[in-house]
Amino acid sequence: MKKNITVAEIAKLAEVSPAAVSLVLNGKSGVGSETRERILRIARENSYKGLEGGVPRKKRKALLFVNIVKHGQILNENHKAFIADYIDGAQMKAGSKGYSLEVTAFPSFNPSEVVSYLNSSGADGAIILGTELDEGDITHFLKVHIPLVFIDLLYPHMPFDFVDMNNDSSVYNAVSHLVRMGHREIGIVTGRRETSNFAHRKRSFVKSLELSGLKADEMFFFTADSRYEDAYRDMREILASGVKMPSALFCVNDIIAMGCVRALKEKGYSVPEDVSVVGFDNLPATSMTEPPLTTVSVSKKKISSKAVSLLTQRIKEGSRMPYEKIMIGGEVIERKSVKRLANFKEDL
Repeated sequence: MKKNITVAEIAKLAEVSPAAVSLVLNGKSGVGSETRERILRIARENSYKGLEGGVPRKKRKALLFVNIVKHGQILNENHKAFIADYIDGAQMKAGSKGYSLEVTAFPSFNPSEVVSYLNSSGADGAIILGTELDEGDITHFLKVHIPLVFIDLLYPHMPFDFVDMNNDSSVYNAVSHLVRMGHREIGIVTGRRETSNFAHRKRSFVKSLELSGLKADEMFFFTADSRYEDAYRDMREILASGVKMPSALFCVNDIIAMGCVRALKEKGYSVPEDVSVVGFDNLPATSMTEPPLTTVSVSKKKISSKAVSLLTQRIKEGSRMPYEKIMIGGEVIERKSVKRLANFKEDL
């Protein structure tokens, strides 16, 4: 007897596809009676957890919220509030739609393990918090047999539903705010490990400068780790090299921004008198830093709520419904980390 046997292992023993096992274990039709009994026998003999009294558990109306950590650069201790907002929004919307929400986290990304879990869960559908996943990772989910919606990333060519923040408009709002405050030399600090959103924000930053009549200067392009202590360390090393700082820095997330502010102050720069700093995410800690951090806020609750609505619609309509890519806009939260420069003409 094998403890915690997986769908893939049952499929191998029964000499059928994982899809057939998933159908049987979820009490669905589409598999012949002889094959069905063979699958159930193997599942019973190995104490498969999805059975109740030797038969598939009664189907319940349930959605999954699955947080997948691939490298921990973004989804880590610094972002507990970030993740909690997504869960809260999904929880409220799921309840209003008559579904329960089960939250699961994978501390590392093992594609076969995740796919097996989703296919054997018995849930109606799943929301995947895929912040750290790249496009190649998403292809593994083509083997999943329940509807999925991905949040906090967007790959336009993939045959799935996505709900993400609108990086183009959000970054443009941040850059426009700096320009209105008189800044013409504006740099960017992006993540050392480039996620889908980080890459998009970098592209949006360059385009936003262009739309504001400015040219991006690669001398002011910096990279730092996405964890606070490491972001501080990386910016400290950048400053130690003697590089010139622009009058303002846009950081692709708040953790990087807070690490940069610490390093700048330690080096003798005053924020915002010498260098203005803008973050992205509006984490709770940003209102308590010194100085309080100007940042971009995109409602995580709105993103996950929209994802649940999209997922329940997908459950009802299936493949008849075209895949949707939805983006939620953000706004600048003005605090004390940005200075208005004196003696400039607001001509842009």
